[in-house]
Amino acid sequence: MSHEFEELWTQYLEGELDEAGFASLQNLLASDSDLLVRAGDLYEEHRLLGFALQPFEDEQFVQDAVSIVENDGQQFIGNVISELSREPKAFAGGTESRATQSDPAANTVRPFQKRNWQQSFLAVAVAASILFGALAWFLADRANEPAGRGSIAESINGVPVPVRYIATVLLEDNCNWGSSNSPAEGQRLFSRTLDLKSGLAVIRFDGGAELVMSGEASLRLRSAGSAELLFGDVVVRAEQGAEGFVLTTPTSEVIDLGTEFAVKVNRVGDTEVHVLDGEVSYRPIDAANELAKILQAGEGIAIDRSGLPRAVPMDSPRFQEFIRRVNPRSRSDLLAAYEGFNYSPGILPLEQSMVGIGWKGPWRKRMPSEQIQPDTDSSPDHFEIVHGQMNVSWPVPGGRLGALKLSGGGVYYVRPLKKAIELDREGVTFLSLMLRETKRPSNHRDHKERLRLTLRSSGDYYGEVISFGHGPRYRPTVQTGAGVWRSSPQTLPAEQTTLWIGKIVSHKEGDDEVYFRVYGEEDVLEYAEPSIWHVVTREVDLKAHLDLVLLSSEGTTDRIVDELRIGPTWRSVAPILEKEQ
Repeated sequence: MSHEFEELWTQYLEGELDEAGFASLQNLLASDSDLLVRAGDLYEEHRLLGFALQPFEDEQFVQDAVSIVENDGQQFIGNVISELSREPKAFAGGTESRATQSDPAANTVRPFQKRNWQQSFLAVAVAASILFGALAWFLADRANEPAGRGSIAESINGVPVPVRYIATVLLEDNCNWGSSNSPAEGQRLFSRTLDLKSGLAVIRFDGGAELVMSGEASLRLRSAGSAELLFGDVVVRAEQGAEGFVLTTPTSEVIDLGTEFAVKVNRVGDTEVHVLDGEVSYRPIDAANELAKILQAGEGIAIDRSGLPRAVPMDSPRFQEFIRRVNPRSRSDLLAAYEGFNYSPGILPLEQSMVGIGWKGPWRKRMPSEQIQPDTDSSPDHFEIVHGQMNVSWPVPGGRLGALKLSGGGVYYVRPLKKAIELDREGVTFLSLMLRETKRPSNHRDHKERLRLTLRSSGDYYGEVISFGHGPRYRPTVQTGAGVWRSSPQTLPAEQTTLWIGKIVSHKEGDDEVYFRVYGEEDVLEYAEPSIWHVVTREVDLKAHLDLVLLSSEGTTDRIVDELRIGPTWRSVAPILEKEQ
């Protein structure tokens, strides 16, 4: 796929395409049926993003997807073709294009006329992609048997269905796991058994519940909203929106009703349930659902192998008490790369920008081969270093010991990493960047204000990329090349210091995951990654080795950037506040 199409299509979806760009996009799609198919796929993917992120029953999702294919497919394709085949005059404030003025027939002859085969082909492609995606999601949710990371859990007529990830490791403290495939902070988890020999781990299920397992414990992850405790001690916290989490043991089933509770299982399967807050429903494992009973806060019960319950004194620390004991601290010692722009105020030649760790060389301007899009570059041959121009509310030296000022215009700086981020293997990478815009123009869309932190490959600069940033609407955006982008509906706070944090989860097989969250000056950073991100990708499979970091700033606004961090965990890049013990 051409880089020209990628840029034009992104601008089209963002509503930023001008008359000349629209004409270029018309010509590309009219001359290449493969691009037309790809455009339809990307448009449909964009349209269904909000739908895909909504909670629903799996069967209903399949029915809805099939309904979309059957009832709306042709209408959708027709709308896309109609939209893209309009004359460019619609984008020029009502003025006619030169083609229309010189050729009256241009009013009746459309670029996409007599291309019904393309419309049909596109409809089939979109329908097949939606239907297969729905079925894959439907079956993957039922794959409860443990499987290797990125391996295949099911197949449909020989077509592999990737594993569905259902939980995330939030925190790991001095953990000794019983498996060579031991989980790490930030790692995504599928349905599998976690055997903890010692230490403490916090797991967040995609359904919202969080679970602490400590000491020796064995926990089987079932789904985004359920698990089985084989033995050991756990505490579950399911706050508003995460109710209904199910924890089974050899003797009982406990259902959260919006609460915090502890469960203990000994080696023979005897179970204790202690309700720390709210209430839970419990029943012996072999009892009918209608025999379930309610336990209130402060109550405890034990159920032995015979299924007979008896009251026991409530005896368990709270969820937050476990976190307080661990007192999670920053892990800047794990950083793979760091740039703090710690230089004296004033002008710094680029060849002297050698400070930091994890870099293969100094910052530089883009090379001629890297200036295809955009093809203009006003980057000076030096940095302007400033001090004290950031309002930093987090426990980092950002802005105090030096920061980089990016002047208005098109400014682009590249720095090579010593170790590439390899997207063709299992891995987790976090990034963070602190920045402040000096002034947000009232007509910012006219000036195409953009700021991006982009990871590229020196071997294929315009190939696969991962880019975090914002466009003219100041909305958090993730781009992964090939015209694929995700944008949040939330607008970034104006004229204040913000902290960007991105997360990349790469898989050897199957879809990769990219997350993006922006924090304002009033936001507090917790000990672990958030449950809600501003942007989350879907259906991205990348294999590149990204070894270049590109900082790009476009528009009329001056921007201050600082504290660029790349590391393997949340705590390695996030400036969390450490509590005194």
